[in-house]
Amino acid sequence: MYIQDAWYAAALSGEVKREPFARSILNEKVVMYRTSTEQVVALEDRCAHRQVPLSRGRLVGDELQCWYHGLRYDCSGACVSIPSQNTIPINARVRAFPVVEKHGLIWLWPGDPAKADEASIPNHWVCAAPELAGKMSYCTIDCNYLFGIDNILDISHAAFVHQKTLGSLDIVETPPEILIGENEVRVRRYMRREKTPPLYTRILQMEYIDRSQEVLYWPIGNTRVETRAHACGDEDGKVYHVYTTTIFTPATDTTSHVFVGMHRDFDVDNHMFTEFTAKEVFNTVMEDKDVAESLQANWDPKAPMIDIQLDRPAYAARRILERMGAIAAIRATV
Repeated sequence: MYIQDAWYAAALSGEVKREPFARSILNEKVVMYRTSTEQVVALEDRCAHRQVPLSRGRLVGDELQCWYHGLRYDCSGACVSIPSQNTIPINARVRAFPVVEKHGLIWLWPGDPAKADEASIPNHWVCAAPELAGKMSYCTIDCNYLFGIDNILDISHAAFVHQKTLGSLDIVETPPEILIGENEVRVRRYMRREKTPPLYTRILQMEYIDRSQEVLYWPIGNTRVETRAHACGDEDGKVYHVYTTTIFTPATDTTSHVFVGMHRDFDVDNHMFTEFTAKEVFNTVMEDKDVAESLQANWDPKAPMIDIQLDRPAYAARRILERMGAIAAIRATV
């Protein structure tokens, strides 16, 4: 069961253009497009006549025309034209979803439109901050979105899954500080004289660093890893801030949309460096994708399982969602 009254990342801003764009969100088929004034429209991707996908149609002005019998829908989802007749049935309409463009992302509200408050859109300020450099990317992962959240909140897996990019045994060996709030979970570590992970070696050009890392989760599928690094023992010297954003949106019960990017506060005008880090972060996500999809394919909710200390943040996140009505039980979800 999904939380309906919430904002979900539905697309990167650059993905939605004038052409109809299809995407499944929370098991709902959605079609998005931009009007002639660049406003984003999101409608149910199913013609009211014979249920063919409207995303296969075309725009006539700002109206979306079905490719089967030519019915046209306006931005509110109301059918405004049926070529074969003059009268339009009162129920000839499709659902329109509240949609807002913010932080370089398209946010969609699948619940009650009257409750869609733009002020409650998740604050991913780093994705559009002018003082930072970075780039967001998109992919799909064939796993339930909860497994994606679990993965970020137990960042110790980087020592084993991401040996070529983020791998660091210090992450595993440094006990985290776990802070559990009513609507967020934070996992903090401070590592002194850490052997610099491969990706950070290329970014910071230092063999050893002192690094603090805080992983933040808040509903529904929002995460950010905030990293603060400096030369060993030089807290008063130059400090490098790196923010890694990962947002999970359920597509279906066993597939997820993932929006990910790394942003930094140094060397911000180096566009080649930005492209390099974006590629490396995406490669890291592909490693996570491999693990998560293998987990999903192998998952049996009835199989015996053990818990370890590092599972605590993930279970705390699930309890938040459970209180909000998203899941009936912490383990019996997928």
